[in-house]
Amino acid sequence: MSKPSRMEILELLSNGKISAAEAADLLSDVNAPEEAAPPPPEKSPEPAPAEEPEMASEGGPEPSWFRVRVSNLETGKNRVTVNIPVRMMKFGLKIGSRFSPEINGLDWNELTGMIKDMKSGMLVDVQDAESNEHVQVYLD
Repeated sequence: MSKPSRMEILELLSNGKISAAEAADLLSDVNAPEEAAPPPPEKSPEPAPAEEPEMASEGGPEPSWFRVRVSNLETGKNRVTVNIPVRMMKFGLKIGSRFSPEINGLDWNELTGMIKDMKSGMLVDVQDAESNEHVQVYLD
């Protein structure tokens, strides 16, 4: 069976016949060589609860993960951990813009360009004593 083209995959996605995750898998297969076996999925190590993400040095590689961590201030135990590949986030933003008319005014090229230009490190670090939560949003 031949590989579907990028346009065929995007049409299936826009028609709701496949999910965004399935589309991402198919799109990554389109770019892979035919003879080579697909490599096993890369498992990104989770940061330890006590570990603080550091800022990357100037000129470092483009970040590959967008991470959100919500932890308990007293125990340091994670309540919520969300890890999204930056490539999937960019793809999701583009697809999501088609279905959210309230965000039509956003310049998606500018937004994805900002994400590409961002260096690894902390974006948001909030400690809420009232709800006893520590929220961190960062790239690495």
